[in-house]
Amino acid sequence: MGKLRLLAALLVAIAVGVSAQQPSSGGWVQPKTPWGDPDLQGVWRYEATIPLERPKSLEGRDSLTDAEVSEKQKVENEQEQQRLAGAEGRAVGRGNFDTSPIRGNEYNSFWQDQGRPRPVYKQTSLVVDPADGKIPYTPEGRKAEDRATARYGAGPYESFLDPDTGERCLTDGVTAMMWQGPNGGHNRIIQSPGYVTILHEEYLDRRIIPVDGRAPSGIRQWFGNAVGKWDGNTFVVTTTNFIDRTNYEWAQIFTRPSETLKLTERFTRTGHDTMDYRVTVEDPTTFARPWTAQVPISRLPEETLIYEYACHEGNYAMTNLLAGGRTDAAKRGR
Repeated sequence: MGKLRLLAALLVAIAVGVSAQQPSSGGWVQPKTPWGDPDLQGVWRYEATIPLERPKSLEGRDSLTDAEVSEKQKVENEQEQQRLAGAEGRAVGRGNFDTSPIRGNEYNSFWQDQGRPRPVYKQTSLVVDPADGKIPYTPEGRKAEDRATARYGAGPYESFLDPDTGERCLTDGVTAMMWQGPNGGHNRIIQSPGYVTILHEEYLDRRIIPVDGRAPSGIRQWFGNAVGKWDGNTFVVTTTNFIDRTNYEWAQIFTRPSETLKLTERFTRTGHDTMDYRVTVEDPTTFARPWTAQVPISRLPEETLIYEYACHEGNYAMTNLLAGGRTDAAKRGR
């Protein structure tokens, strides 16, 4: 009799899960896990051309014209041909947010996914709130960002503590983890009953997010304490209780944690291989008001792997930076 009850319960659960799947306007149906949660699993990454903040040339515009999209897509296609032809360096390289060349040319195309044309969207900035597409720094936050930008790659390198957290193989921060990095921006989402786990390829950062109604832990951590819940087919993650590392150098100040940082993320699949990801950042230490980025994310083929990111093993960048710092000091007579 016990087995019959169990079988009946399983059949009911399956029926409820199937009935809860509603087709989208395009006929796509949100898949469910065996236990009934929306299925977000797979390897996802952002690989479009949208800059983080709106460029000055596009002030007052939240979208591109069809002609501008076509022109940018043409550039992307030409970029691919240059890569295939063996071109390297600043002529065809880009930074993380399509706003500058890759600083220092430290990565050639072998390490990047920019050999193929990236999709072009009408959106003119990832930041959608405030409406001007700009991160609303406080005066102190802006000074910190300008200082970090000015000293990136310039030193001084008196100690291993001087380089930013990325150069030290620690992390670039959880704030931009879902879209950051031309060379390791893959994110594998894995689900199990009561948990959603996100593995970020760069630095192999892991986030294990409970989805069982618990309150966040009071223990402060580098990536904070994340708790999740389902809002229909949207996975909502609230992260607080970050450990304060504002005294560390960060390549992008907006990713730096503090004890007052709060992140609210929303993951919504919009198709078989597409997801709308939004993150709202609140931190009065750095920002004058909360701001939100909207990021279109694509799912990669099923066979896509997450590779080992052995940044610490023979971190030649660190030894070379410090050796260069000693050489610099000797030239200055120190």
